[in-house]
Amino acid sequence: MKAYPLKRVGGPATLKMEDWPDPGAPAPGEVRVKVRCIGVNFAEILSRKGQYSWTVKKPYVIGMEVFGHIEAVGEGVDPARVGEAVMAGMQYGGYAEYVNVKEFLAFPAFEDFTDAENASMLVNYTTAWIALWKQAKVAPGETVLVQAAAGGVGTAAVQLCKAHGCTVIGMASRKEKLELLDRLGVDLTINYRTQEFDEVILQKDMRPDVVLELVGGDIFHKSYALVKPFGRIAVAGFASIPLKKWNPFTWIPTLKAMPRAKLMDMAKRSLGMSATHIGYLIEQPELVTANFNDMAEFVKKHGIRPVVGKEFGFSEVQQAHEYIESRQSYGKVVLHMDR
Repeated sequence: MKAYPLKRVGGPATLKMEDWPDPGAPAPGEVRVKVRCIGVNFAEILSRKGQYSWTVKKPYVIGMEVFGHIEAVGEGVDPARVGEAVMAGMQYGGYAEYVNVKEFLAFPAFEDFTDAENASMLVNYTTAWIALWKQAKVAPGETVLVQAAAGGVGTAAVQLCKAHGCTVIGMASRKEKLELLDRLGVDLTINYRTQEFDEVILQKDMRPDVVLELVGGDIFHKSYALVKPFGRIAVAGFASIPLKKWNPFTWIPTLKAMPRAKLMDMAKRSLGMSATHIGYLIEQPELVTANFNDMAEFVKKHGIRPVVGKEFGFSEVQQAHEYIESRQSYGKVVLHMDR
């Protein structure tokens, strides 16, 4: 089959389509998915650059999220699932024509969604849901500050929070992204490259109850200082970290940039802080399934649809990565097998 193995870290040019061993028949408890559309995640950019901790030994095919159809099932899986359209999640293997996944990680697709929308749903919305609903316990009427709000997780968080009756502050770096946030109903949009976002929030008297932390570094420190008493910081990423695992000179700057709890200060201000990485939850099927079902029910109830930013063909993986790294991207970037 055709796939994109990661053999060495580097720029987008390191990813090249190759003939790669087919995963074969699914093992007991697994399903084989014929991939139609792939959701590109920022974690895959970090993996390619050697900056991501949740990886396996190279070489391996990167990719954590696909939409496709179940082509075969392993022992113990209901044969009636063959032919089912699914959103599938995995630690690796997604940039390929076929992938085998554990059955519980192949979730029923949304019937009224496009292929691209189904490929945009699983990782981003589950991450936002767990960070904000399960951990931060966001409530209607609260003010939520969403960093990198025009990205995949950011747009998911904005949509979920607005549907929940929250006031949302959205941060982005370009005019086009801020216009997208306006269309999504964000109450206060801030260009964090041209504005001192913390000063703007204080001037508007809109200190947040909840912060969805996605950036780290100075953005985190300023956001942390803004949170109201009884507020919560939900860490779901820190895209600005300079880590290169093979380079010891990046380790100390990474520690400084990484969001860190300051227990005594949090006690004085009555703050809470949580962190999630949904990848580490996949060994707990019941937990994963319950949270996805709750999120999916909420999405359907409120008519939420993912924001698909730009669509590429399967032969254009390098261009897709370059586009995301250019900081022009918004919403979800996807790859289509049939292009």
